[in-house]
Amino acid sequence: MRTTVAALATVLLLFAPWIPSASAQKSEEGLLAAWEQAQKADPNTLKFERVRDHQYHFATKRFPFDGDLLVRNGVVEDFSAVNQDGISMGTVEVELQGLTDNFYRTYARSYTQWNTTNTLYWNPRNREWLTSEKYFQQVRARIPGLAVWPVLMGFGSLGIFVLILFVLLFSLAQYKRKLKVINQRSERTLQISERNGQIAERNAQILEQGLKLQEANAKVFQEMLAELKKMSAGS
Repeated sequence: MRTTVAALATVLLLFAPWIPSASAQKSEEGLLAAWEQAQKADPNTLKFERVRDHQYHFATKRFPFDGDLLVRNGVVEDFSAVNQDGISMGTVEVELQGLTDNFYRTYARSYTQWNTTNTLYWNPRNREWLTSEKYFQQVRARIPGLAVWPVLMGFGSLGIFVLILFVLLFSLAQYKRKLKVINQRSERTLQISERNGQIAERNAQILEQGLKLQEANAKVFQEMLAELKKMSAGS
């Protein structure tokens, strides 16, 4: 019995690297697991303890808050159809208990910076959720002219939105080019179908003419038989 248990444990250890973790899934559950890891890894997080499902005890250096954080919803948006890298975006919608409108006015900037950590990006190549910081680092590496990045950062959150808009427009342009190729292929297929239809119609006309010719030959043959019968009767 002990030998069997030891063997099973060894097999699990061998295959453990290939078993996907909860955060390595493009789903709401995977998004939430990756978000939990990101919050714990944030150097500004003072406390992040799970109380129960979708409820955490949270404290941060960014703004004065030490209380309950409630997860209200998790949204996974799939942009793979218009994005060459297949990147999708996931957002964890949360509520910090006990905050007033005055808090959001006073700490609007710091709260907005923290709220960006609630958005992650799914990378299908590595099968992982990326934080906003890691995702935009990858975007920076792909965009020519790195001098543009400091300019965008000078606009704060607006610069990030401009960058996102640029990436989406770039991806949309590539999608349109692919769509144009597909439309050209579709038109060619339609032309071939029309030509095949014309050939089929012509074949139908030839078949109809053949049937008429057969009917005419049958009529002539019947007339010949009738003449032969007459000739036989006369003799």
